[in-house]
Amino acid sequence: MGLEDVKQEIIQEAESEADEIRNEAENKADEIIHEAEDEAQRIKDEADEEIEEIKASMEKKAVSNANMEAKKKKLDAKEKALNEAFKEFSESLDELEDEEKEAMIENAVENADFDVGLVRGSEDFEDFVDVDFEASDNDGFVLVSKNSERQLDFSFDKIVEDVRGRHRKEVAERLFG
Repeated sequence: MGLEDVKQEIIQEAESEADEIRNEAENKADEIIHEAEDEAQRIKDEADEEIEEIKASMEKKAVSNANMEAKKKKLDAKEKALNEAFKEFSESLDELEDEEKEAMIENAVENADFDVGLVRGSEDFEDFVDVDFEASDNDGFVLVSKNSERQLDFSFDKIVEDVRGRHRKEVAERLFG
């Protein structure tokens, strides 16, 4: 065999080895690419799952906030209706007829557990009092004992406050069932 044949054989062997190395490198590259694609898909799936969890959490929070806001508005509306009912009650006190005012003050004096010496109140009650009267800016009246140690407050603000405190629940039940 001549030099040319040896040379040709070495070149062929080198090309064969190069092809084999190239094939191994391509196979290795395909394997690396496949592993990278699998890893990318796994990361994408995890991210999608995490995004879905975040979306579900945000949706749940939004629904919860909306429910809380709806409850708050409902409570505010109920409170407004209660306030309106007590406001109407207060206005009805302002609109008492003279006979009702007279009966109110007579009943208060009769049921007072002390001797009334002074009535302090709005001028529209003055005509119905048999004891000393002192005018005040408050609607309604206050009974004061003869020794000035005791008093009963029948001012309209106090009456509304007392009725509100004692009957708020009952009024709410009547208004809202």
